[in-house]
Amino acid sequence: MTATTRPYGVLGRVLGHSYTPTIYRELAGLDYRKFEREPEELESFVRSGEWEGFNVTIPYKRDLVAYMDELSPVAERMGNINTVVRLPDGRLRGDNTDYYGFKVLVESLGLELAGKKAVVFGGSGGAGSTAMMVLTDLGMRAVSIDRSGKHTYKNLDEHADAALAVNCTPVGMFPACPKAPCSLTALPRLEGLVDIVYNPARTALMMEADRLGIPNVGGLLMLVAQAAQAVERYTGRTVGRERIAEVTSSLARSERNIALIGMPGSGKTRVGQQIAARLDRPHVDIDWELEQRLSCSCSDYIVDAGEEAFRRAESDCLAQIAARSGQVISCGGGVVTQPENYDLLRQNSIIVMLDRPIAELSKAGRPLSQRDGVEALAERRMPLYRSWADIIVTSRESADATAREAVRTLDAAEIA
Repeated sequence: MTATTRPYGVLGRVLGHSYTPTIYRELAGLDYRKFEREPEELESFVRSGEWEGFNVTIPYKRDLVAYMDELSPVAERMGNINTVVRLPDGRLRGDNTDYYGFKVLVESLGLELAGKKAVVFGGSGGAGSTAMMVLTDLGMRAVSIDRSGKHTYKNLDEHADAALAVNCTPVGMFPACPKAPCSLTALPRLEGLVDIVYNPARTALMMEADRLGIPNVGGLLMLVAQAAQAVERYTGRTVGRERIAEVTSSLARSERNIALIGMPGSGKTRVGQQIAARLDRPHVDIDWELEQRLSCSCSDYIVDAGEEAFRRAESDCLAQIAARSGQVISCGGGVVTQPENYDLLRQNSIIVMLDRPIAELSKAGRPLSQRDGVEALAERRMPLYRSWADIIVTSRESADATAREAVRTLDAAEIA
């Protein structure tokens, strides 16, 4: 391969689903691939001519330093690299663009933080050490919070004066979500939260910050920003902050689920199928998933085992389905009756309520509608649907027409 045909990529041991190929295509149209290599293959890969430039991920960020001919000043300070560039004379230069990515993440909050305290959950780890360095360079007093040592989660209240909290642990990352390393209640003076986890879109810490009215940001912006600086290292082309924001927003929208809620009989399944077909996404119907797991219909299970048992099974199913990304999810009509289901949906979904006139709702095959009456059910649930929804779509004359309106509304909506 020649320099004009060699691909870029990311080097790691096991590389599962990754946003990075999409990011590099969006930012610079690069041919970007995954390079999975075992430790004994590192040197031959680094010395080979099969790549034009590559990123490095866990567990090789420190190992690759030994193969570099020179390091950038930032990489020298950090003692690890995440970007390798082949110089014109053939020598290899190691750089670290995580520093820039994290700096962009913090600055995106728009807060005046110099001179204030920051607590960094997992600050002694690899990602945490980057955060500690950036925060110190920004003039903050950064304190690492770890499972053991002087500053731990058990004495977090000693840092009640912290203005910024940063999560650099993997706690709450897909698929074990939503979870958090701690609660923010011990930090009453927080002005902002940064969570470097980018999958799910909204971590448990971010959702708690929302409830407390604290500005917060997730790790996807950092991922795109560090890639933007890597593109500059590879190609010499500068990617501005505006373009970084555009790519982040586009990727966030494409990865977040579209979750449909609404009264039983409002058309969530058929409309969900139509939306999925239009957007080329997989469609998941929670009731159908449940029926496979329960080996009977949802209505039969409610009659035989009771509504409480059914709701537990529904929440367990939702926890697994909603943790994934890029789907259209049709929820059961009673999903809003369990408060914990809100965070299960909110972490990765834009929640869309289908609003269908009560007179048009069918009771057939719906034991709760038959037992309680549609009007009584609507009186209890409609306020919940409206409070959970990011957008509300009024049903049209057909499922296809409703799906068209939902897609149009989603495209026009500005949803954080």
